[in-house]
Amino acid sequence: MNTAKDIIECVGSIQPLPDTALKLMNVMSDPKSKLEDIVGTIKYDQAVTSEVLKLCNSAFFGMSREVTSLEDALKCLGTAKVLQMVMSVHTNNMLGREQHGYGLDPGVLWKHSVAVALASSQFAQKLRLADTNLAFTAGLLHDIGKTILNEHVADEFVEIVRIVTDERIAFVEAERRVLGYSHEEVGAMMAEKWKLPESIVRCIRYHHAPSDLETHDPLVDAVYLANCVCLLLGIGLGEDGLCSRADAEVLERHSLRESDLEFIGAQTVVELQRVQAMFGDTPNSEQVDS
Repeated sequence: MNTAKDIIECVGSIQPLPDTALKLMNVMSDPKSKLEDIVGTIKYDQAVTSEVLKLCNSAFFGMSREVTSLEDALKCLGTAKVLQMVMSVHTNNMLGREQHGYGLDPGVLWKHSVAVALASSQFAQKLRLADTNLAFTAGLLHDIGKTILNEHVADEFVEIVRIVTDERIAFVEAERRVLGYSHEEVGAMMAEKWKLPESIVRCIRYHHAPSDLETHDPLVDAVYLANCVCLLLGIGLGEDGLCSRADAEVLERHSLRESDLEFIGAQTVVELQRVQAMFGDTPNSEQVDS
């Protein structure tokens, strides 16, 4: 059986994130970055710039005048909204494909990832984290390991699901037992290979088990809770949604109640509907040539 490292080395079908997205994540994770740094990172990427302007000028936003530049878009919609657009556009191609190894139809992983991103941003606000944009991006990329393991999980998929069903354990635990590794571990290895910020790598690696960290990381907790809420709501629910459960320890250390999760879940559903209305129900992998 291939090791996680073998899989990472032999993957050629997974398109890495474009340079613009990688640079943008590093800019966003730097507390010294300014608005002009963000604009400078994006504006020379013609494909993304044109897509953002197209979305800004769509009927969805109903602008009273035409938005003609990124600076204009940032002024009209705000930095957070534009950054969410950019990252969502960039991940359409990677996350929008069918993940048959996980029982996910085309577009379902993208929908789940966007929902987790939106919820992560809301939890970041709730936990009073400094950067909700970073939380959004970490949530958006938390499941990239699935795009890599997809082909390799397919043959063992039936056995993984059997263990989940018979023993009532989390999918990621069954995944690790059958394969010897999980999508979070493989995703984190790929994120390191792409040189993503360490804060995002950490969220990818521990988004199912934040308590495994020696020092608790509120950003990881935010992504973990966001993922739990979305799975409990059935957003992007494949076989790995079986036996999902929230860790009471994580809730306790942030003084969160069940009602907090329900409230953020309701907000996420509303925001997700807005995003789907903006992009269309199914992500279009042809929107950006990445």
